[in-house]
Amino acid sequence: MPSPATTLTLVTDAAEAKAGLAGLIESDPAALSVVASVIDGLVADPTRYTGPRWWLGSDRAGEVVAAFMHTPPHPLHVAVATEQTARALAARLAADGDTLPGVGGMRRPAEAFADEWVGRTGVGSRVSMEIGSFDLPVAPHVPFEVSGRHRRATSGDRELVDGWNRAFVEAIEGGGRTPPSLAQAVADGRVALWEDEGRPVSMAYASPANGGITRISGVWTPPELRGHGYASGVVAALSRERQDLGDRCMLYTDLANPTSNAIYVAMGYRRVGDAVHIAFSA
Repeated sequence: MPSPATTLTLVTDAAEAKAGLAGLIESDPAALSVVASVIDGLVADPTRYTGPRWWLGSDRAGEVVAAFMHTPPHPLHVAVATEQTARALAARLAADGDTLPGVGGMRRPAEAFADEWVGRTGVGSRVSMEIGSFDLPVAPHVPFEVSGRHRRATSGDRELVDGWNRAFVEAIEGGGRTPPSLAQAVADGRVALWEDEGRPVSMAYASPANGGITRISGVWTPPELRGHGYASGVVAALSRERQDLGDRCMLYTDLANPTSNAIYVAMGYRRVGDAVHIAFSA
């Protein structure tokens, strides 16, 4: 088994994970954005996922320098790790007889984890998605006119918002999973709608800010309403609103979709990193 310079500690309590990762989240909030927002969600609602786990990697001085997360039925998420530490965790879980649907996160350590996992378990693997990480160093700008206006979602929109979020998750992940309700995000004012001619036509939401960074996600326009720039309008408006509140914005995109990537770049987002999702099969 690989012997990393870090010690991996399993944590199964969200509050304990939040405390243990506080320093790492503060020092690298972009890399820890997904982990931080999931932990916050679980602290608020422990039923959000069944059997969540985190592995905290500490160096010889006891400082937490690596983080992994697994929230079934999702793949294992590599937030921050070296390739050696990722291989060590894969070897440890394989030796324990663990099962995983896949791995995702930082490209090189995720690929290292997958390589070790496949070698030890004999499962197959394939890259299911390549992802770009983008941040927003400027005020967002849509370089064309979009009909309509932005507004925050209210409690009266919750059924619509949750329905659109289910459609978004199904489009990204396939069927079989009902995502948690966005009721709290609506109550917090983190869900944006774009309206045209008095009806909602597009949606996006922002994660709670951690380390000063919020993640824009859930960008959804029903297929029959696409082609009018509504998604650009709602993402730019939500991003600007979060910036005005003092947050730094980031988002992830599927690199296989050049249209959305070009839209975000034109808006002012810049690509700052890569991630990957790798699926395992028997």
